[in-house]
Amino acid sequence: MSELHYRTVTTLGDFGPWVSKLVLEIPEELNEAGISPQIFNVFCARYERTGEVLMRAERGADHASPSVGYVPVCAAYPSDASGNRCRRGSFITLELPETRLTKRIEGGVMGSRYIENRFRVTLLAELPGDPDPISGLIFDESDGDLCPALDRWHEATMSKAVDGIQLAYGYYEPDFDRKPRQPLGNLGKPEVVPERGALIVYLHGAGEGAGVDLAGKGGPLVPEGPSRAYTGNRVTALSGAKIQRYFDDAAWVLVPQCPTFWMDNGVEQLGHSNQSIYVAALKALIDEFVAAHADRIDPSRIVIGGLSNGGFMTLRMCRDYPGFFAAGLPCCAPWYDATDEDVAALAQTPLWFTHSKGDELVDPTETVLPLYRALTAVGAPVHLTYFDHVEDLTGVYREADGSPKKTFNHGVWIHVFNDFCRTEVDGTNVMIDSEPVGLWEWSARQSA
Repeated sequence: MSELHYRTVTTLGDFGPWVSKLVLEIPEELNEAGISPQIFNVFCARYERTGEVLMRAERGADHASPSVGYVPVCAAYPSDASGNRCRRGSFITLELPETRLTKRIEGGVMGSRYIENRFRVTLLAELPGDPDPISGLIFDESDGDLCPALDRWHEATMSKAVDGIQLAYGYYEPDFDRKPRQPLGNLGKPEVVPERGALIVYLHGAGEGAGVDLAGKGGPLVPEGPSRAYTGNRVTALSGAKIQRYFDDAAWVLVPQCPTFWMDNGVEQLGHSNQSIYVAALKALIDEFVAAHADRIDPSRIVIGGLSNGGFMTLRMCRDYPGFFAAGLPCCAPWYDATDEDVAALAQTPLWFTHSKGDELVDPTETVLPLYRALTAVGAPVHLTYFDHVEDLTGVYREADGSPKKTFNHGVWIHVFNDFCRTEVDGTNVMIDSEPVGLWEWSARQSA
């Protein structure tokens, strides 16, 4: 038997990143003849970064078990090295389902970590080779990972510390040198690629901070790079075509990573003080980033948003720098006991809140609802999309009975990244110039 290489392809989904394809490097070029899902056996073992097999208690289990097992193959076909289907190729791509074994992140809303998925693929039947049949292949050496959603994403660290804090970050750079799209037929005008674009600053939740418990056993936290900050909850949707089109395909995305929690006030990491030790450092990072790309970023169109812990920090930044941001997009944000001074400062930035009734972690009756009412009372430009609960609206995820998959009500950011936030708290449409708009189209039209 020959040991061969495979490459994983990661998809960034609503419920975290997962391995959606295995690209197998085969000894010779083949066509589709004889290639089928049934002739491949796929085994996966998930490992902690410490080298130990991940131990996990599945739902309903009273003990933890090794996270290992067999993964069904949904489709198999010849492909190129990136997993793109073709009639004939030197690679075979296997499409995998989104299951626990293909998930690349482990943990929960208060802390998560990347794990390693190790695969072993065995060919169970002969493939028609030239001149001899191909058999006995085992693929168990990884050649790395591809993630198409991360095209044009980069990572960096702010140049110098502020108050002893130096934030790492991920960012998306739009393509200003792209060829303008041409209209179909004689309809419309050719696209004009803008010289400068908006900047979307998006702040992660509590689970995506830099400190990681590598084995998930309550040990010391170890710093991890900022990739979880923009992949853990699909912040990369902001660089996707659906949302970018509102910004003329020219929006930068900046995703800082907090060393602890954005709500850390120096005494409590998750208190109700509405204070944060990261305000000055975050503002310095934004200023540095804008200055470094001054020829390509429009400083009047800086939009800030965030989920949960990051939703709090969105409000904190709008509170401390009134009028600086074109818009603020706080999602399930924990802001408690707003003062008159808070309301007066926040009223100077257009805000669009997103929350869900029955949020298990951030009670809207203590946070968003009183703040929203106080802001509307002073005539602030504010919207609130308020969901009854959180369930899949894409049609992709289903319960066993076929109904839309339900998730915890705190996870309303799923609707934010899918561009499903379109209504006021009373259920009517948000309007601009007598036209209904969603949260991202609305934010793209704001200017400080």
